[in-house]
Amino acid sequence: MQDFLLVVFYQSNRMANSEKFNRNKDHYTTFSATVSTTDNTATICIANYVNPATGIQIPVGVKMFNLHKIEDIYSLTGEILEAEAFDHENTVNVHCSFKVMDELWIIMPTLPRFSLRSVIRSSFPKGIPKKSVYFILKQTLKALDYMHGNNKLHRNIDAGCIFLDEESRVKLAFRSLTYEENYSNESPGGYPRWTMAPELMFDYRKGSSKASDVWMLGLLALELFYGGIPAFDFEEFQFLVMGIEDEFGVLKKKENINNRRVLGSSRFTGKFGFLSCFSKRGKKIPEALGEFVGVCLSRDPKKRPTTNQLMEYELFQKISFEGEKSLAKLNKTWKYS
Repeated sequence: MQDFLLVVFYQSNRMANSEKFNRNKDHYTTFSATVSTTDNTATICIANYVNPATGIQIPVGVKMFNLHKIEDIYSLTGEILEAEAFDHENTVNVHCSFKVMDELWIIMPTLPRFSLRSVIRSSFPKGIPKKSVYFILKQTLKALDYMHGNNKLHRNIDAGCIFLDEESRVKLAFRSLTYEENYSNESPGGYPRWTMAPELMFDYRKGSSKASDVWMLGLLALELFYGGIPAFDFEEFQFLVMGIEDEFGVLKKKENINNRRVLGSSRFTGKFGFLSCFSKRGKKIPEALGEFVGVCLSRDPKKRPTTNQLMEYELFQKISFEGEKSLAKLNKTWKYS
């Protein structure tokens, strides 16, 4: 079955980017050491692709999967085929792919060795600057809106799937294209299992939808702003979500416009309360960001907005050149720290 699937996969692949990137390994010359992924199913290196017609050399990233170690080839080939069809400035696209002996080679643009999650953990454990958070969220949302517009799901959105290129552009990648393949004891999005969208608790694959991608956007916003999810177990996370809904929920905000100062201060304080969760991270979430997180983490998937609707939120109307400058500064600070 695996061989049959690969044959179908290769036949489909011939239609994508064949005029730019040859499927012959002899046209790729590696010039960097190979790095193994965290689960040792693949290695990644930087190579030069030599165009046979012009002789022009183009730097590319090459991810080489060991076919004997792939547990779910259906998901892997599905993601690769989808990434080959992508054409957006904020997504990591695949140029082409082909089989070499017992390996599956994926040719793609060069990626930094470290994801945004690695950057946060090493240099910004308490979260990245607010303006950078807004800019990254907007660019990630643009990538996801493009995917959803083409009826594609991501299913694994987190900071481990986001990269900043040399020009500080935000790139959203599928998990299969990154250095970090699997997370033990964590949900498909790379977060603790108790943060999973309610509808995914019962059946991850059956429940995955555009709405569950939006839920992960809310978790991503918390990770970027606080350096991680500001809760430590299922019970505390549930109170956190309830507190966000009470403090920033759009409907409740309209109903309680004259009582904003007391929202969240009486029902959700204490050991597991909303305020105590945030105080552990040392800063309070801004109103515009809180509204965004609140709607993304709506426990009813039908009440979560679409990516297109999210683009109209106040949070993204304020983003300007300052956000881009902040991200470039963050990228530079991390590189030289």
